[in-house]
Amino acid sequence: MQHISKEFDLLRFGDNYILNIELKNSSTEAKIKTQLIRNKYYLSHISKVVHNFSFVASTNTLYKLNSKNDLEVVDFDLLTQLLTNQNLLKIDNPDELFNPSDYLVSPFNSTEKFINNQYFLTGQQETIKDKTLKIINKGVSDFISINGGPGTGKTLLIYDIVKWIKDQKRTLIVHCGNLNEGHVKLRRLGWNVIPIKSFRNYDLNSLDLIVIDEAQRMYAAQFDKLIVDAAASKAVCIFSYDKQQTLSSAETRADIEGKINAVAGISKFKLSDKIRTNKEISSFIKLLFNNQRSDVIFSNCGNVDFNYFTDLTTVKNYIQLISNDGWEVLRLTPSLHSPEHHESYSDVYSKNSHAVIGQEFDNVAVVMDQYFSYDDLGSLIYQSRTYYDSVKMLFQNITRTRKRLKLIIIGNKQVLSRCLSILD
Repeated sequence: MQHISKEFDLLRFGDNYILNIELKNSSTEAKIKTQLIRNKYYLSHISKVVHNFSFVASTNTLYKLNSKNDLEVVDFDLLTQLLTNQNLLKIDNPDELFNPSDYLVSPFNSTEKFINNQYFLTGQQETIKDKTLKIINKGVSDFISINGGPGTGKTLLIYDIVKWIKDQKRTLIVHCGNLNEGHVKLRRLGWNVIPIKSFRNYDLNSLDLIVIDEAQRMYAAQFDKLIVDAAASKAVCIFSYDKQQTLSSAETRADIEGKINAVAGISKFKLSDKIRTNKEISSFIKLLFNNQRSDVIFSNCGNVDFNYFTDLTTVKNYIQLISNDGWEVLRLTPSLHSPEHHESYSDVYSKNSHAVIGQEFDNVAVVMDQYFSYDDLGSLIYQSRTYYDSVKMLFQNITRTRKRLKLIIIGNKQVLSRCLSILD
C-alpha cells in the first residue's frame, strides 16, 4: 500500500474473501496478533471477509486470527481448503483497491475517526509515545522535542498522546497558527486547544503538559519566555516541529530548531517513517523543486496531472469548477500590507498555506504562475515580491495531498517543460 507504506507478505484476492499470509522465521504470539489485527483493519475496507494467517518457520506453526481477534493455532488443511475454495480475482495493481482516506486519519480532517480510535500508530510512533508518557508521568518539569518531515505523522502522534493522558493530566495544545475546523470540533469536545496568540499570559502552574504544535513558527521571544516559565513550573513541554515548514524569512532566521536543540537535558525524538507518503507524488515533488535532479525515479501511476493556461479568467473559472468536483485548491497566503501577483487569479474562498498547516486532503490542486523559475543550481525560485516565501508555501500546499495532485500552470513554459519531462 504505497499511500501509507504498508506491506503484506502474501495477499490473494477473491470475490468471496481475501487471504493474507504473513511469513516469519520466528516471532512471539503477541507480535503476530498485533500485526494480524492491523492487517485485518486495512483489508476489511475492501472486503467484508478476510482470513489472516501467520506462518512461523522455526516452529512450523500456522496461526489464524479468529473473528474475536484472538490468535489460534490451526491445521494446514484449513489453509488448503481456503485456497481451493477461493474465487480468484485478477488484479493488476492491488494498490488501486486501497483508498488512502480510509486509513490516513488526521485529528483535523478525520476528527470522528480520530476520537473513535479508528486508526493505528506505526511501531516508531508507538515507541516515541511510550517514552514520552514515561517522561510525563514523572511529574517534574521537562522538555521533549518531536521532529519529522511532511507525512511522518507528527500531528497524529502528539494528539494521540494528549488523548491518552488528558483525563489524568491538565493538558494544553498550543497551535502556532490559526485554528482550523478540526481544532474547533476538538474544543467542543472539551479539548484545551488555543492559537499561540492566546498563549501570552497563560499560567503554566495550572498545567501538567504543554504541547507546542508547529513550533518552527514561534517567535524567538515567545520561545525564550516559554522555556523560562515552563522550567519554573512542573509542566512538561513538548515541541513538535518540522524545520522545512517555515513560511517566512523571519521564521527561518528565528531558527527555533537550533533553540530547541540547545535546551539543556531535552529528550529528542525524530520521526523518519513516512505514513502519508504516496511514493509517486513524493518523487514528483523532489523532481519539480529541482530540475537538475537525476537521482530520483518517478513511476507514473496517474495520480499527478497538470493543466496549462494563458488566460487568468479561464484559470479562475477552472479553479471554481474543480473546487466543486472534489479538489482542494490551495492558494498562497497573501500579504496584509500590499497586493501580490498571485492574488490576481486566486479564489479568496480557497484555503491558504497558513490555514492548512498540519492538515491533509485526498486531492490537492496548486497554481504555478509565470514567476516560478529555476536558479543556476536547479532549485525552484519565485521572482515576484511576496511577503511570505512563495516556494515554501507551494511546498507546504503540495505536501498536503494524500492521493492525487494537480498543477495549474499559468504561462510558464519552463515549469511546463519540467512537468512534461518528469511525466514522460
